[in-house]
Amino acid sequence: MNIPTNIFALASVLLLSATISAQAPLTVDATASKVVWTGTQITGPHSGTINVADGQVEWSTEGLAGATMTLDMSSIKNTDMKEELAAKLEGHLKSADFFNAAEFKTATFQTTNVSKIDGAESGKPNYTVTGDLTIKGITKPITFDVLAWRDGKTARVAGNAVFNRAHYDVRHGSASFFNDIGDKMIEDNVELTFDLTSREK
Repeated sequence: MNIPTNIFALASVLLLSATISAQAPLTVDATASKVVWTGTQITGPHSGTINVADGQVEWSTEGLAGATMTLDMSSIKNTDMKEELAAKLEGHLKSADFFNAAEFKTATFQTTNVSKIDGAESGKPNYTVTGDLTIKGITKPITFDVLAWRDGKTARVAGNAVFNRAHYDVRHGSASFFNDIGDKMIEDNVELTFDLTSREK
């Protein structure tokens, strides 16, 4: 049976397209990546860092295609208080009152959808990301904008994500769980500002 040569040409094009669009994920460089947390109580905000344990960024010919990130909950640090007070706050945040880092050693994020922001200005967020955020073994969806770009074998993803800690059973000082807590109230919303650097292996 004679098969037209254009069939082979079409098959080659499709195979090449599949190969290009299914590029190997880039590995997050934990030492070059940074996550800053900010929480707010009646007296004002506090902030600090949390280490990225690992992650991947998926990049196709169309741009950002997906990402995963794992945070080391035992690495929570405070950076805006004096050393003794900072250590006390860090211990409290790692305790069962908050994130229970002894039992739940990591928190994870995995994208479920990535869409380009049409007409995004240079230097402004250019993708909207939706994904599953898991904290204390509880998984909830979250959506936020990111600025993502690639330069050769390196890709960067930066942005701000806000999650409601009450959704993850983080109860201490939360008006969602306790009435009449007055000036001991701590806001439920926690902001994560992140800058992930990933590289081809």
